[in-house]
Amino acid sequence: MKTVSAAGLTRRQRESVGHFLDLFTDVEAALKKRLALPADDKTGVKVLINAYETKNPYWRDSANCLRHLTDIRNVLTHQRGTAFGYPVAITSRSIEALREIKAHLARPESVSARYCRKVLTVSASDSLAHVVALSFENGFSQFPVVDAGRFGGLVTESEITRWLGHRVKGNSAEVDLRDACVRTVLKEKDPTMRGIAIFRFRKSDAPVEEVMGMFSMEATLEVALLTESGSKHTPIKGIVTQWDAARFSHPQ
Repeated sequence: MKTVSAAGLTRRQRESVGHFLDLFTDVEAALKKRLALPADDKTGVKVLINAYETKNPYWRDSANCLRHLTDIRNVLTHQRGTAFGYPVAITSRSIEALREIKAHLARPESVSARYCRKVLTVSASDSLAHVVALSFENGFSQFPVVDAGRFGGLVTESEITRWLGHRVKGNSAEVDLRDACVRTVLKEKDPTMRGIAIFRFRKSDAPVEEVMGMFSMEATLEVALLTESGSKHTPIKGIVTQWDAARFSHPQ
Protein backbone atom coordinates (compact mmCIF):
# COMPACT_ATOMS: atom_id res chain seq x y z
CA MET A 1 0.00 0.00 0.00
CA LYS A 2 1.37 3.41 -0.98
CA THR A 3 0.19 6.91 -0.06
CA VAL A 4 -1.33 8.83 -2.97
CA SER A 5 0.23 12.07 -4.20
CA ALA A 6 -1.84 15.22 -4.59
CA ALA A 7 -2.23 14.39 -8.29
CA GLY A 8 -4.10 11.16 -7.50
CA LEU A 9 -3.50 7.65 -8.84
CA THR A 10 -2.21 6.87 -12.28
CA ARG A 11 -4.35 4.80 -14.62
CA ARG A 12 -2.25 1.71 -13.93
CA GLN A 13 -2.57 2.24 -10.18
CA ARG A 14 -6.35 2.59 -10.48
CA GLU A 15 -6.46 -0.67 -12.42
CA SER A 16 -4.46 -2.38 -9.66
CA VAL A 17 -6.89 -1.11 -7.03
CA GLY A 18 -9.83 -2.39 -9.09
CA HIS A 19 -8.16 -5.79 -9.43
CA PHE A 20 -7.49 -5.87 -5.67
CA LEU A 21 -11.12 -5.08 -4.85
CA ASP A 22 -12.39 -7.72 -7.30
CA LEU A 23 -10.09 -10.31 -5.75
CA PHE A 24 -11.28 -9.35 -2.29
CA THR A 25 -14.90 -9.88 -3.35
CA ASP A 26 -13.95 -13.34 -4.64
CA VAL A 27 -12.21 -14.17 -1.36
CA GLU A 28 -15.32 -13.20 0.62
CA ALA A 29 -17.42 -15.47 -1.60
CA ALA A 30 -14.94 -18.33 -1.15
CA LEU A 31 -15.00 -17.90 2.63
CA LYS A 32 -18.79 -18.08 2.67
CA LYS A 33 -18.65 -21.26 0.60
CA ARG A 34 -16.13 -22.85 2.96
CA LEU A 35 -18.43 -21.94 5.87
CA ALA A 36 -21.55 -23.21 4.03
CA LEU A 37 -23.14 -19.76 4.10
CA PRO A 38 -25.40 -18.40 1.31
CA ALA A 39 -23.78 -16.06 -1.19
CA ASP A 40 -25.97 -13.15 -0.03
CA ASP A 41 -25.09 -13.60 3.66
CA LYS A 42 -24.30 -10.23 5.23
CA THR A 43 -21.77 -11.42 7.83
CA GLY A 44 -18.78 -9.08 8.06
CA VAL A 45 -15.54 -10.29 6.54
CA LYS A 46 -13.60 -10.20 9.82
CA VAL A 47 -16.23 -12.45 11.40
CA LEU A 48 -15.89 -14.80 8.41
CA ILE A 49 -12.12 -14.86 8.85
CA ASN A 50 -12.42 -15.70 12.55
CA ALA A 51 -15.00 -18.42 11.86
CA TYR A 52 -12.90 -20.14 9.23
CA GLU A 53 -9.72 -19.89 11.30
CA THR A 54 -11.60 -21.72 14.06
CA LYS A 55 -12.67 -24.39 11.59
CA ASN A 56 -9.20 -24.66 10.04
CA PRO A 57 -6.36 -23.82 12.47
CA TYR A 58 -3.82 -24.44 9.69
CA TRP A 59 -5.18 -21.33 7.94
CA ARG A 60 -3.91 -19.01 10.70
CA ASP A 61 -1.13 -17.33 8.67
CA SER A 62 -3.53 -16.62 5.81
CA ALA A 63 -6.11 -15.34 8.29
CA ASN A 64 -3.65 -12.83 9.75
CA CYS A 65 -2.62 -11.68 6.28
CA LEU A 66 -6.25 -11.31 5.21
CA ARG A 67 -7.05 -9.22 8.29
CA HIS A 68 -4.35 -6.76 7.20
CA LEU A 69 -5.67 -6.75 3.64
CA THR A 70 -9.17 -6.15 5.01
CA ASP A 71 -7.95 -2.95 6.65
CA ILE A 72 -6.56 -1.83 3.29
CA ARG A 73 -9.84 -2.68 1.56
CA ASN A 74 -11.73 -0.62 4.14
CA VAL A 75 -9.50 2.38 3.54
CA LEU A 76 -10.04 2.08 -0.21
CA THR A 77 -13.82 1.79 -0.02
CA HIS A 78 -14.62 4.12 2.89
CA GLN A 79 -12.13 6.93 2.34
CA ARG A 80 -12.40 7.33 -1.39
CA GLY A 81 -12.59 11.03 -2.27
CA THR A 82 -14.21 12.85 -5.15
CA ALA A 83 -11.13 14.89 -5.98
CA PHE A 84 -8.37 12.32 -6.14
CA GLY A 85 -10.31 9.05 -5.93
CA TYR A 86 -8.69 6.22 -4.02
CA PRO A 87 -6.57 7.42 -1.07
CA VAL A 88 -3.85 4.77 -1.48
CA ALA A 89 -2.22 2.69 -4.18
CA ILE A 90 -1.89 -1.09 -3.99
CA THR A 91 1.42 -2.91 -4.22
CA SER A 92 1.85 -5.97 -6.42
CA ARG A 93 2.71 -7.99 -3.30
CA SER A 94 -0.68 -7.23 -1.74
CA ILE A 95 -2.43 -8.35 -4.91
CA GLU A 96 -0.34 -11.53 -5.08
CA ALA A 97 -1.06 -12.33 -1.41
CA LEU A 98 -4.79 -11.93 -2.02
CA ARG A 99 -4.58 -14.07 -5.16
CA GLU A 100 -2.85 -16.86 -3.20
CA ILE A 101 -5.48 -16.74 -0.45
CA LYS A 102 -8.26 -16.94 -3.03
CA ALA A 103 -6.65 -19.93 -4.78
CA HIS A 104 -6.16 -21.74 -1.45
CA LEU A 105 -9.79 -21.24 -0.45
CA ALA A 106 -11.22 -22.07 -3.87
CA ARG A 107 -9.10 -25.16 -4.54
CA PRO A 108 -7.95 -26.68 -1.24
CA GLU A 109 -6.13 -30.00 -1.21
CA SER A 110 -8.67 -32.79 -0.76
CA VAL A 111 -8.21 -35.23 2.11
CA SER A 112 -8.76 -38.04 -0.41
CA ALA A 113 -5.47 -37.16 -2.13
CA ARG A 114 -3.55 -38.52 0.87
CA TYR A 115 -5.88 -40.66 2.92
CA CYS A 116 -8.34 -42.50 0.65
CA ARG A 117 -7.19 -46.10 0.80
CA LYS A 118 -8.48 -49.56 1.54
CA VAL A 119 -9.70 -49.66 5.12
CA LEU A 120 -9.43 -52.83 7.20
CA THR A 121 -12.74 -53.49 8.91
CA VAL A 122 -13.98 -56.18 11.27
CA SER A 123 -17.37 -57.77 11.83
CA ALA A 124 -19.32 -57.63 15.08
CA SER A 125 -19.09 -61.43 15.19
CA ASP A 126 -15.30 -61.58 14.73
CA SER A 127 -13.32 -62.86 17.69
CA LEU A 128 -11.13 -60.60 19.76
CA ALA A 129 -8.23 -62.90 18.85
CA HIS A 130 -8.80 -61.98 15.18
CA VAL A 131 -8.79 -58.25 15.97
CA VAL A 132 -5.63 -58.45 18.07
CA ALA A 133 -3.89 -60.39 15.30
CA LEU A 134 -4.90 -57.74 12.74
CA SER A 135 -3.64 -55.01 15.06
CA PHE A 136 -0.28 -56.74 15.47
CA GLU A 137 0.15 -57.47 11.78
CA ASN A 138 -0.79 -53.98 10.58
CA GLY A 139 0.14 -51.69 13.46
CA PHE A 140 -3.44 -50.36 13.73
CA SER A 141 -5.20 -49.47 16.98
CA GLN A 142 -8.73 -48.80 15.67
CA PHE A 143 -10.98 -50.84 13.39
CA PRO A 144 -14.37 -49.82 11.96
CA VAL A 145 -17.02 -52.47 12.53
CA VAL A 146 -18.98 -53.18 9.34
CA ASP A 147 -21.57 -55.90 8.72
CA ALA A 148 -23.29 -56.31 5.35
CA GLY A 149 -22.14 -52.81 4.40
CA ARG A 150 -23.60 -51.21 7.54
CA PHE A 151 -21.40 -49.32 9.97
CA GLY A 152 -21.67 -50.63 13.53
CA GLY A 153 -19.10 -48.66 15.49
CA LEU A 154 -15.37 -48.47 16.11
CA VAL A 155 -13.44 -50.99 18.16
CA THR A 156 -10.28 -49.52 19.71
CA GLU A 157 -7.34 -50.67 21.77
CA SER A 158 -8.87 -48.79 24.73
CA GLU A 159 -11.99 -50.97 24.65
CA ILE A 160 -9.88 -54.11 24.29
CA THR A 161 -7.79 -53.08 27.30
CA ARG A 162 -10.90 -52.36 29.38
CA TRP A 163 -12.39 -55.74 28.44
CA LEU A 164 -9.18 -57.50 29.51
CA GLY A 165 -9.02 -55.44 32.70
CA HIS A 166 -12.53 -56.50 33.71
CA ARG A 167 -11.64 -60.15 33.22
CA VAL A 168 -8.46 -59.85 35.29
CA LYS A 169 -10.26 -57.90 38.02
CA GLY A 170 -12.89 -60.63 38.08
CA ASN A 171 -10.13 -63.13 38.97
CA SER A 172 -10.44 -65.00 35.70
CA ALA A 173 -7.77 -67.67 35.71
CA GLU A 174 -7.55 -67.64 31.94
CA VAL A 175 -8.69 -65.29 29.21
CA ASP A 176 -9.35 -66.87 25.84
CA LEU A 177 -9.56 -64.16 23.19
CA ARG A 178 -11.21 -66.61 20.83
CA ASP A 179 -14.30 -66.74 23.06
CA ALA A 180 -14.91 -62.99 23.00
CA CYS A 181 -16.44 -61.25 20.00
CA VAL A 182 -16.24 -57.66 18.81
CA ARG A 183 -19.91 -57.08 19.69
CA THR A 184 -19.12 -57.69 23.37
CA VAL A 185 -15.96 -55.58 23.39
CA LEU A 186 -17.83 -52.61 21.87
CA LYS A 187 -19.79 -52.35 25.12
CA GLU A 188 -16.62 -51.58 27.07
CA LYS A 189 -17.00 -47.81 27.03
CA ASP A 190 -15.09 -45.51 29.38
CA PRO A 191 -17.83 -43.93 31.53
CA THR A 192 -15.88 -40.65 31.67
CA MET A 193 -16.14 -40.45 27.86
CA ARG A 194 -19.92 -40.75 27.69
CA GLY A 195 -21.27 -38.34 25.06
CA ILE A 196 -17.78 -37.48 23.76
CA ALA A 197 -17.02 -38.50 20.18
CA ILE A 198 -13.92 -40.57 19.46
CA PHE A 199 -14.67 -40.74 15.74
CA ARG A 200 -16.37 -38.57 13.15
CA PHE A 201 -17.38 -38.95 9.54
CA ARG A 202 -16.22 -36.49 6.91
CA LYS A 203 -16.68 -36.26 3.15
CA SER A 204 -13.82 -37.79 1.20
CA ASP A 205 -13.47 -34.56 -0.81
CA ALA A 206 -13.27 -32.33 2.28
CA PRO A 207 -10.18 -30.09 2.55
CA VAL A 208 -7.39 -31.99 4.26
CA GLU A 209 -6.59 -29.03 6.53
CA GLU A 210 -10.16 -28.91 7.84
CA VAL A 211 -10.13 -32.65 8.60
CA MET A 212 -6.78 -32.39 10.39
CA GLY A 213 -8.00 -29.33 12.25
CA MET A 214 -10.65 -31.43 13.99
CA PHE A 215 -7.94 -33.31 15.89
CA SER A 216 -6.50 -30.13 17.37
CA MET A 217 -9.96 -28.89 18.35
CA GLU A 218 -11.17 -32.22 19.80
CA ALA A 219 -8.46 -33.76 21.94
CA THR A 220 -10.35 -37.05 22.40
CA LEU A 221 -10.91 -37.62 18.67
CA GLU A 222 -9.18 -40.80 17.51
CA VAL A 223 -10.38 -41.27 13.95
CA ALA A 224 -11.99 -39.47 11.02
CA LEU A 225 -13.77 -41.88 8.68
CA LEU A 226 -14.02 -40.74 5.06
CA THR A 227 -17.09 -41.50 2.97
CA GLU A 228 -18.56 -39.98 -0.17
CA SER A 229 -21.56 -38.63 1.73
CA GLY A 230 -19.74 -37.66 4.92
CA SER A 231 -22.00 -39.99 6.90
CA LYS A 232 -22.12 -43.65 7.93
CA HIS A 233 -24.60 -44.48 5.17
CA THR A 234 -22.03 -44.85 2.37
CA PRO A 235 -18.95 -47.10 2.21
CA ILE A 236 -15.81 -46.05 4.06
CA LYS A 237 -13.20 -44.90 1.53
CA GLY A 238 -10.43 -43.83 3.87
CA ILE A 239 -9.39 -43.25 7.44
CA VAL A 240 -7.42 -40.53 9.23
CA THR A 241 -6.04 -41.21 12.70
CA GLN A 242 -4.54 -39.16 15.52
CA TRP A 243 -1.14 -40.40 14.39
CA ASP A 244 -1.77 -39.11 10.86
CA ALA A 245 -2.72 -35.73 12.31
CA ALA A 246 0.41 -35.61 14.45
CA ARG A 247 2.59 -36.17 11.37
CA PHE A 248 0.59 -33.91 9.05
CA SER A 249 2.60 -31.29 7.21
CA HIS A 250 0.21 -28.69 5.84
CA PRO A 251 0.91 -27.12 2.44
CA GLN A 252 2.48 -23.68 2.43
